[in-house]
Amino acid sequence: MVGGGSTDDGISPQERGGELAPVQALRVALERYEESRSPQALDLAFATAARAVADRRGERARTPPEVGEVRNLFKELPEYEELVNLAVSETEHSVQAAGARLWDWFGLSTPPPRWNDGERARARLLVACACAPLDEQVVRWLGPRLLKLAADRWAGLLTAQLRAADEQLWQRVLGERYESVWRRCAPRGRWRTRELSDLLVHDDDVAASLQRQLARWLRDGARMERLTDEVEAAFVHSRTPDRLA
Repeated sequence: MVGGGSTDDGISPQERGGELAPVQALRVALERYEESRSPQALDLAFATAARAVADRRGERARTPPEVGEVRNLFKELPEYEELVNLAVSETEHSVQAAGARLWDWFGLSTPPPRWNDGERARARLLVACACAPLDEQVVRWLGPRLLKLAADRWAGLLTAQLRAADEQLWQRVLGERYESVWRRCAPRGRWRTRELSDLLVHDDDVAASLQRQLARWLRDGARMERLTDEVEAAFVHSRTPDRLA
C-alpha cells in the first residue's frame, strides 16, 4: 500500500526500518518473525539484520566476514545472533523432518538422523554470513543448502542400515522395477540367482555406489519422487551383467 498506513503483511514502513535506527528496526522485525514464522517475515528480518550489520561493519560491509568477526557481531548485536539461532532452529526442524521421511520411506525402525554439533555450528555460520552482506531470497536457498551439510554423513548412516536389510525391503522400495534390477544385478551362483540383499552385504563397491547416490540425492534437495531412481541407479551402475558370485 502506498501513501502511509500498513502494508498487506501488517508491517508499517517505520517497522521496516525506514524511520528507525537499524538495531531498533531489527528488534521489531525479529518480533514480527517470532509472531508469524512466515517466510516473508524471515526475509524481512534478514534484510533488516543486513542493514544493522552493515551499519556496524562500516566500510567492510560489502565483504563477507571472517569467523572471528561474526562472533564479535553476535556480541555487539544480540538481536542478530537471536535471528540466526531462530532461523537455524526452524531449518533444523525441517531437516529432521526430511530425515524422518527418508527413514520411514525405507521402513527403518532405527531413530532417524539429526545434525551433530559440527553441522549445527556450520549452519549458524552459513546463516550469519547470509546477511553480511545480504544474500537475496534467503528463505529460498536456506533449507536446501543447510540440508547439504549432513548429506555425506546421513548417506553413510543410511547405507549401513540398508546393508543389514532383508530382501523384502528392496522388493518394496523398487516396486515394479525389482524383477528387472534383480535379474540384472543380483549375484549368480551355479544353481540359482541370489538376492539383492546378499549383494549389498558382500559387495563394498555396490554399497559405496548406493552411498554416493544417496548423498547426491540429499544434496540435490531430497525429492522423494526421485529416490527410487537413485536406488536403482546405485545397483545398475555398479554391476556388470551376469557376474558370477
